[in-house]
Amino acid sequence: MNLENPNLQYHAAWSNECIEFWFILHFAYYTSNNHRSEYIKFLNDKFKELGIGKYQKNMKDIFNVLMEKGDLKLAIRYAKRIIEGNEGKTPADIAPGTKVYELAEELAKYLPEKVQQNL
Repeated sequence: MNLENPNLQYHAAWSNECIEFWFILHFAYYTSNNHRSEYIKFLNDKFKELGIGKYQKNMKDIFNVLMEKGDLKLAIRYAKRIIEGNEGKTPADIAPGTKVYELAEELAKYLPEKVQQNL
């Protein structure tokens, strides 16, 4: 809670074990708690299959890749399903899991209307 403005709340957009888990959900329902190297391998294979090269950490165009080749609506649905299946657990105990979908839903309000309609 913000002490200066009690109406302002902060939420963490966490992703266990790493942000790549959130990226994977744009392409598949993935529930294996693997090491991040496996997530990167999955993304490399998917990117190769889609003809977009190799996944790299800190890709400048990752947003465009996910929006054009992945499915944000699917990622949000999958992430929510995983969180619901782990109800009552703390974020540290949910692996894999992510709440990045909450950030995506909030930021989607600022995307073009065409994108918003697909959520």
